[in-house]
Amino acid sequence: MSFEGDLDHLPLVDVIQLLHQTGKTGTLTLRGAKGESQLVFRDGFIVSANHVNNSIRIGQVMLDMGLLSREALEKALIQQRDAGDDRKPIIQMLIEDGTVPTQSAYQGLEALIEMTIVEVLTWSRGTFCLEVDKVVVSDEYRYFPEQINMNTQSILMDALRIYDERKRDGTLTPESIFGNIAAPEAQRSSSAELSAAELSAADLGLEELEGLERHIPTFFAALQEEVPDTPASRLQGELAGIPAREQQELFHYLEQLPSRAAASGSDLGVVLLTTERLMRECCATVCGPRFICATDDPDQLDPIIDQALSREKSPLLLLDAGEPSARNGRDLAALVKQKRERFPELTIALLATPVDYPLCAAAQESGVSALLPRPSREQRPGTFISDTIDSCRTLAAYLDHDHGKPAQDQSAKVRNQLLALSEQRDPPEVTFALLQAACAVFRRGVTLVVVRSELIAERAIGVDAAGAVTSVKLRLSAPADSLYQRALNGEICYTEADQTLRDTMYAAIGAPLTGKALLLPIKSFGRVIAIIYADFGPGSGTDPQLPLLEILSQHAGLVIDNILYRKRCAQK
Repeated sequence: MSFEGDLDHLPLVDVIQLLHQTGKTGTLTLRGAKGESQLVFRDGFIVSANHVNNSIRIGQVMLDMGLLSREALEKALIQQRDAGDDRKPIIQMLIEDGTVPTQSAYQGLEALIEMTIVEVLTWSRGTFCLEVDKVVVSDEYRYFPEQINMNTQSILMDALRIYDERKRDGTLTPESIFGNIAAPEAQRSSSAELSAAELSAADLGLEELEGLERHIPTFFAALQEEVPDTPASRLQGELAGIPAREQQELFHYLEQLPSRAAASGSDLGVVLLTTERLMRECCATVCGPRFICATDDPDQLDPIIDQALSREKSPLLLLDAGEPSARNGRDLAALVKQKRERFPELTIALLATPVDYPLCAAAQESGVSALLPRPSREQRPGTFISDTIDSCRTLAAYLDHDHGKPAQDQSAKVRNQLLALSEQRDPPEVTFALLQAACAVFRRGVTLVVVRSELIAERAIGVDAAGAVTSVKLRLSAPADSLYQRALNGEICYTEADQTLRDTMYAAIGAPLTGKALLLPIKSFGRVIAIIYADFGPGSGTDPQLPLLEILSQHAGLVIDNILYRKRCAQK
């Protein structure tokens, strides 16, 4: 296993682009409800494809494209059949005989690859797995890999164009893309022979019908042979030696996870580096729709993370330290340091075994974001299954804390708040927009308007109920040494409430759970005209993001200056 995941988490287009960018060699196996297809890569270029429909072969594709005559194809098939051990790929025979120009053969091969890609794009669900040690080039392609490397990006773009056009027209079938795909030659010959003569009862074996042994047939035999896609089937052989009862306990836990790991509002995307299938299965199931892919190649991490960032995902890099005896000298602390330098905002979590104290210490020094427990069959064989379940629960709890919110989200949020302030046309609405921005960080807040020497409460948010807009009856004069007076002097105050604040604000709206409160002044033409009061209400405190609130306050003052200036110009 080198690179695998689910197509609904990482689309096929992204997978192909990643393999092309990283210059990978191997067989990409795509599995879905319709069957299995392969795309073979050499140094990032596609050199082969096997369509899920076995009747779609290169000879038939070229025939339907008008690049080959039926007589020439049938002649080549007969020669290939009679060649025995000297059998050559059909496409090689056609080129060597001069029947098909190399360029025409190339067009047919490219069309078959496009058909394979378009077919997989229609799958609603599926998995992908790149096997780097397995390069299986089908007969139709074996003639080409050393001579022609097909333009992966061009083929991909053509396949996407065909897919979009056919989806728009409602004709997304292989026949509509490249013409009618005829049945294999042997099947056509048999059909022609059968149609040439009348079928008798002897031909069908009906004359011996009465002598057949009567028994109850086995219904749905094909369904019985199909292996269900469950954690137990995917982990077959991985837990050899562990009692069946403990295995079933783990399988039962994993099977229940998808129901609780419903779609999350977070843009988190988990990339897993591991060499063990059990860890891949457990992590992917726990992450659910947040899981992007798993790989055992550290060189693949950068393009995968870049791809996630380009799609406005917030990637979480999950590193599996593995069993100490199977680490193969991999310096995970150095890897953490490298990724931290390459992606300063990247969230990195390390799964480590109980005895990995030196590794955990080195990784923490290198900038790992979190250390998570990992089960160890070597160190704790008696509790391996229960440790695995506990590790899954720990990972689930860590993910549920909404880690890895992208920096783009924060900048977009501030941008929207600045725009909201700029769009207001009346000073009270500007102060209310700033109150809303403050309450996006705090739980509740009140706007205090400066009227002569007094502060008069205007609108409030979150006082009666979370997010509810109400009014507060409060009118006060600010004592000389109070926090109110410091805010009237233009100072942003975020500190423990003084006695004046407790006697006035807390008396009107109630005391918060934590003692800290914010007083944010708003200036217009150099004078404080309003103060935003905010606290965390019944909740615990978090980072108040004072620099951002200060920027918003200054912007609000400029917007009010502009509004007042325009009104004065209109009056004149």
